[in-house]
Amino acid sequence: MNKTHIGALCLWLTLVAVSPAALVWRPGEGWTNESSGESLAASDAKAALQLARNMEAKEDYKGALQAYQTIVRRWPLSTSAGEAQFKVGFMLEKRGEFWNAYKAYQKVVEKYPASQYFDLSIEREFSIGNLFLSGEPQKIWKIPLLPSMDKTVDIFNTVIKNAPYGVYAPQAYFKIGLAREHQKNWSEAIAAYNKLLDKYPGSDLAPAAQYQIGYAWYQASSQPDYDQSAAQKSIDAFQDFLVRFPNSEKTDQAHIYINELSSRRVQGSYNIALFYEKQKNYKAALIYFNDVIQQGPNTQLAADAKEQIEKIKNIQSGQSPMFKKPEAATLSQDQPASQSAPVQNNPASSTGSEQQPVDVSKERPDTPPVL
Repeated sequence: MNKTHIGALCLWLTLVAVSPAALVWRPGEGWTNESSGESLAASDAKAALQLARNMEAKEDYKGALQAYQTIVRRWPLSTSAGEAQFKVGFMLEKRGEFWNAYKAYQKVVEKYPASQYFDLSIEREFSIGNLFLSGEPQKIWKIPLLPSMDKTVDIFNTVIKNAPYGVYAPQAYFKIGLAREHQKNWSEAIAAYNKLLDKYPGSDLAPAAQYQIGYAWYQASSQPDYDQSAAQKSIDAFQDFLVRFPNSEKTDQAHIYINELSSRRVQGSYNIALFYEKQKNYKAALIYFNDVIQQGPNTQLAADAKEQIEKIKNIQSGQSPMFKKPEAATLSQDQPASQSAPVQNNPASSTGSEQQPVDVSKERPDTPPVL
């Protein structure tokens, strides 16, 4: 025996002396339970599965994970493979590796659809999606990191794909909507809620989905890159909610949002009207002042809008001071009576040029300014 073999033997004896009993795999021999000395033939998948279960029961999740992975790798067509693959995902969950656990469960769905663990795998995927949605950290290379909402959406989409008529499908659509709201991606959130309503109109989540559509538009209406149409869409969605689900516990809150949005829209129209008035685009200003009167006829803003409309009409008819025609100058004593006195320049014109009429023929702009 050469020195290399002697060194290896000494190292092995040292490890045996200090290491606790564990399940060991030896090529050509199979599994060996170090605590009992029991050896298993390489073809004995059921016995290997039982040893893996024993390690799991002792909360040796790392050892059990390796054992289950080996069973799937060596006996992929055995009756034990479905359970072993499911337990791979379960051990990864125990270790906080949720994304890898999700992928392990998906292998059960794809490779072992006849297994009794098919439905359980979808249930575990849905649970992991909920963990991601709530911000539960996952471990990547032993480093805890917050999950992304894009991965959250991927998980819930997988749940829907795996069982589109299953119990978790409508819930998954609702969770996708919430994940997109976390990202402030209002359009995709609303699309997810609408899919739930279209595909599962009788779901217990239908009232919540309709309410969330209104709430998503409500949040969008507060963003600077959304115009006033978002507020109106929110009002419409909440009104649909009140009509379809009048007995919901959220009806009072829906009324509160509708009133707030209506007031906001009136104020927004009034601000836009003032903007166009300052720009001397009186036709556009009149349109928005009239919107104010129609939207909030009994409000103070409506009364103010009526006053502004009268001002604009006076300006357009030439009755405003800035449009009054200058009176003829008094004849000078030095001028002949037959000669007319020169006309004074219009005070409104600092250049002495003739005052041009204000162009009020512009159409209402497609996109009003964001104020």
